Formats: sequence, structure tokens, C-alpha cells
Amino acid sequence: MASTEAERQYPSFASRAKTVFKAWLKEPAQISSLVPSSHALTEEIADRDCVRRARLVVDLGPGTGETTQALLQHMNASARLIAIEKSEHLMEPLRKISDPRVMVIHGDARFLRLYLDQAGLGAADVIVSGIPFSTVPAQVAEQVIEEIDRALPHGGTFIAYQLSNKVEELATPLFGQPQVEYVWLNFPPLRVFSWVKQASRVPVASK
Repeated sequence: MASTEAERQYPSFASRAKTVFKAWLKEPAQISSLVPSSHALTEEIADRDCVRRARLVVDLGPGTGETTQALLQHMNASARLIAIEKSEHLMEPLRKISDPRVMVIHGDARFLRLYLDQAGLGAADVIVSGIPFSTVPAQVAEQVIEEIDRALPHGGTFIAYQLSNKVEELATPLFGQPQVEYVWLNFPPLRVFSWVKQASRVPVASK
């Protein structure tokens, strides 16, 4: 029993940093930072009323799980969290998060609604994204934003933490102007963009 618990234990910061670095060497375009997200950043993302009220939260591109852990700490006991990570090289720490409310999926954010349907879940109340929209192919970035829009109901919240403002260019036509907060106590310092979905807007044109 003790051995099983040790195997399931969430890795230390040093271990997660090593995992991130190895992943970056193999997939640099998929990794937005060489250092796991700081406590200051994850609290800026997760310490919100929309998270505390949410029935379903989605964490896209969670890396080694810092945002996932923070979201779980602020979510209510009956809520669910779906964490979707594309890089297999980052999956091990995520799989060691031992919370019955979380489902970890090795997959692509472009298929978000498919994963929600397969899990028997409806629309998400909050979607958080660490996907580096400035480095992924433009068509992929647009498809992810459109999928987020379709997975969020009226009043749902979209939060993206980014180094670049590319996500603002992509999301503003669908969600309007974001609220932007700067988190300096992170390496590198990042901006946290947040939107609350209002009335329907004109979709981004597919290319």
C-alpha cells in the first residue's frame, strides 16, 4: 500500500522542472515555459468566484499540473475537472494527481467537445488554457479558440495565461475585449487574459 501511495505522489517542483525541460528539448513549440508555473500565477488563475461556483472546469495544456492542482483547491467538492494535455512527455506528473474530481486526458484541445461528450458531461463553466497560441500553427490556434467558444455556455469564463497577446487577437472577435492581469512573480512574467462569454458573436473565419 505504501509503495502504491509513493508511486501516486505528485512530484516535487524540482522533479517537475526536470520533466518540463526534457519535454521542451523534444517538443519546443508545445512548451510555453521552461519552468513550472509559480504559485502567484496559479492563484491568479484559480482564486475566482467563477471557479468556486463551477460544475465543470476544463484545463487545456496544463503542463505538469500546477494550474490543475490550484483549480482543484478552489473548486467545490462536487465539481469535475478535465485536464487535456497534448504532450505525452508531460503526462506523468498529471497522472499522479490523486483527486477523484479530475480526469486527465492525453489528447488535443481541438477535440474538446468530443472528450466532454465521451465523458457524459455538458458544457464547461470555466475553461483555462496554457496553450502557447503564438507558437502553435495559426490554423490550429484558431480551431482551439473556436472549440472553446462552442464548449462554453452564455456566462461561461475563458482564462488564458500567455507570454504573447496572440490569444487576444484570436479570442476578441468571439468574446469581446478581455480583462488582463500581469503576474510578475513567474518565470517568465505572464499576462492572464479572462473573458465572460456574452451574446453570440461572428465566428472566426475558417481557413
